[in-house]
Amino acid sequence: MKKILIALSLLMGLGYGQAYAQKTKVLEHQPKKKPAWVNTLVKDYVITVGTGSSLDEAQEKALLKVKERIISSVADNISSQTEHTLTEDIQSGDMSITENYKVVTKSRAADIPFIKGISVNQVQEYYWEKVSEKGTINYYYHMKYPFDDFQLKKLIMEYERTDRELTKQLNELIVSIDDAESIERLEQISAEIKALSKSFIDVDSRKNKCDVAISRISQMIKNVAIEATGTSLGEIRFSLYCNGRIIKTSNTPKVKSNCAKISDIKSDGDEWIVKYTYDECYDEPDNKISVRCGNTTKDFWFNVKANTVEIFVNNAINLTGGTDDGQFVEGCKCSIPVVSKYDSPFVIEKVVLSFGNEAPIIIDDINQQFKGKGNHDLKLTIDKKLDKSIYTQKKYQMVKGTIFYKAVSNNESNAYRLYNNKITTEW
Repeated sequence: MKKILIALSLLMGLGYGQAYAQKTKVLEHQPKKKPAWVNTLVKDYVITVGTGSSLDEAQEKALLKVKERIISSVADNISSQTEHTLTEDIQSGDMSITENYKVVTKSRAADIPFIKGISVNQVQEYYWEKVSEKGTINYYYHMKYPFDDFQLKKLIMEYERTDRELTKQLNELIVSIDDAESIERLEQISAEIKALSKSFIDVDSRKNKCDVAISRISQMIKNVAIEATGTSLGEIRFSLYCNGRIIKTSNTPKVKSNCAKISDIKSDGDEWIVKYTYDECYDEPDNKISVRCGNTTKDFWFNVKANTVEIFVNNAINLTGGTDDGQFVEGCKCSIPVVSKYDSPFVIEKVVLSFGNEAPIIIDDINQQFKGKGNHDLKLTIDKKLDKSIYTQKKYQMVKGTIFYKAVSNNESNAYRLYNNKITTEW
């Protein structure tokens, strides 16, 4: 019975072997003799095999595996060097940290010139087979690629040099934040730091420096201030400030108004100039120009009467002092209570006072400037010798005349006429 079972087993094994041989068959191979190194480990070499539906595809996959093996060797060595330090720094044996380092290292090592230079031309030996498997034709390409410890050390040194360059680049970018002259430069620095940040894992102190720098730049841009450098009716000038210093932008600020029409927006060195017309604006307290730059908005309020000058006299004109010889008074003082309706500055140029049909008193070249809404005291000296019996309130209690003045803003001349204005004299 035992012999029968053995015989049956042999027959079954033979049948299985024949069936497998029928399913898998080597149709072609090069070189003619299969090398001993195929599917083995050889010192100072990387042995790989690639599979594909064509010989080129199989060769390409085998070469890709060579790159992957070499990159993994670099990553394993870099990670083993840093694992102990990381464990000390964070007081943790979490192996996922080492794995994260490997992922980052592999990504960065792939850009090393040596890795990019791996090619079929460097392959020392190869062996390929064309195989029929279950009716499907596949190619197996075996590759023997030279790679020794010396080359590995060179790659690690190249990687570490690149890593130092990343640190240097990061530090230079952080320093350049305070020297950035424009918002666009700040945004560019932030983008470059974000790109660098992907090269570092979370427990790397450089990753934290990246996050802090990016956050800082974001706050700087968010807190850009708009400060007026000069305003007048129809025009506003402003500059952008960041951390107390002027910063520029190539993006034209957005400007709008509730009533004015914006006619021009342009940059002039460190300033922006906005010009507007206000013909359709009423004399309202809420007239404004709103400027928006990024997240910052500032309102510039304006008064349509800002350049308007209008004055009047609301009280008696007073003549006092001077040299009195009994009949005449010379060099007397004239005080005129002038009231301004608006804040605009103005200049009094000339005053003419008429006492009935007498010769008028004319005071030229006054050029006294006043500013602000409300009462102002115009004090003059009358050089003309006045006859006390004529130029007196006893004879003329009311005077006529004209006050000539002009606006400081545009030199527009105007005149206020006195009609029966009260006058007082000391005599």
